[in-house]
Amino acid sequence: MMRKNSGFTVIELMVTIAIVAILAGLAVPGFVGWLPNYRLRSGAEEIQSTLQLARIRAIKQNATATVSFDMANETYQASVDGQAFQSGRMPAGVVIDSVSGTAEFGTRGFAASPVDIRLKNSLGKSKTITVKLTGNSRID
Repeated sequence: MMRKNSGFTVIELMVTIAIVAILAGLAVPGFVGWLPNYRLRSGAEEIQSTLQLARIRAIKQNATATVSFDMANETYQASVDGQAFQSGRMPAGVVIDSVSGTAEFGTRGFAASPVDIRLKNSLGKSKTITVKLTGNSRID
């Protein structure tokens, strides 16, 4: 009588583990290089989203909305008529490198003055969020 063996042999398991280890070894350096750029882009998109929200609130509430930045603590805060409605912190490894002023939006959604917010990651790459007088913002 023949018995059917099912399952994996030790050699098959060792070969599979070796292949997975080699693939992981090739993927990790790429992931490590990709993560700081992802965090930089994420931080820039988060600030741009906050700027757009502040502009919308200024129009909706017929009030002045501001987004201010604390470079020392890597944080920002959005408020309408002095009452904060949103705040945030930069992702790990991302710093607020420079800010040309406070983003302030009037009751019609126009910015009081143009503002540039420059973010930098641990690899030295940077992104700039520009707020135009029209109140529109973009990431460069």
